[in-house]
Amino acid sequence: MKLVTAISFALVGCSAVPLRERPAIALPSQVTQRGETVYFGSSFPLKTTSEQPTFIYERRVDAQAAAVVSTHITREPSGAIAIVESATHSADYALADYTLFANQLGQTGSIHVTPEQVTFTLGTEQGSKTQTEQNTGPVVVGPTLVGFVVRRLDALQAGKALDVRFAVLDRLETIGFTLKAIDAPEGQARVKMSASNFIFALAIDPIIFTFDRATGKLVRLEGRVPPKVRSGNTWADFDARVEYRFVADAYR
Repeated sequence: MKLVTAISFALVGCSAVPLRERPAIALPSQVTQRGETVYFGSSFPLKTTSEQPTFIYERRVDAQAAAVVSTHITREPSGAIAIVESATHSADYALADYTLFANQLGQTGSIHVTPEQVTFTLGTEQGSKTQTEQNTGPVVVGPTLVGFVVRRLDALQAGKALDVRFAVLDRLETIGFTLKAIDAPEGQARVKMSASNFIFALAIDPIIFTFDRATGKLVRLEGRVPPKVRSGNTWADFDARVEYRFVADAYR
C-alpha cells in the first residue's frame, strides 16, 4: 500500500499533480556552476532494465571556510533543468539553509534551521506559505542526507540505528525516518531508510542506499526521487534506481 504522497528529496508531496509544461528554469551560473562536481547520478525506472535514464542529476560542492554548499541539479535527458536543490551545512552535514527551484510544479522555497526551530517558506504560482516547527533533529534534506549517512557509516554497520528528520518543503514539516544497516554483498554496505512513524511506515516504501565499503562512495539508490514523470495529463511520483558515476575521488 502506498500513501498518495511523494517521497522525494523533498520527500513527501502531492501526487498526480496536473501537468503543465513550463519553460526551463533560468538560473544564474553561481547556482548551477557553484563549486566542483562530485558525481553524476543516472535515474532509471525502478525494477526495469531500461538503459535510457529518465533524469540525470549532478552533485556540486563548494567548501568555504565557515560552511559547505552542496547543490543537486536534476536535468531531463535534453539538458533542461527540472529541479535544483541547494543546502548550506557544516562539514558534518548539519543543515543551516536549503533552497529549492522545482520547475515541474512551479515551486520555489527555502528552509532555515536553527537549534530551536525549522522554518519553511514555500512559494507557488498561487502565493506563498510559511510554517515553523520545533527542531527535534537532526534535520536532513536531499543534498545532506547521504553525507550524513557516510559520516556515520561505521556506526550503522556496527548495528546502531539512527533517527533523522527529513525536511519536506511541500508539506511544510519534517518527517521522521530511521536509518539501519542491512545485509549487503561482499565489499559493499547497504543502509535502509524507513519511516519511523507506524502510519507512514505502512505507506512509504523504504529507500535503500548502497555504498562501496572501501571508498565510502555511493554506488546506488533505490526508491523515490525528487523529479516527477509525465503520466497522461499529470505529474506522477517517480520510483527510481539511481546509478552513480563519481568525478571526485571521494564522497563530499
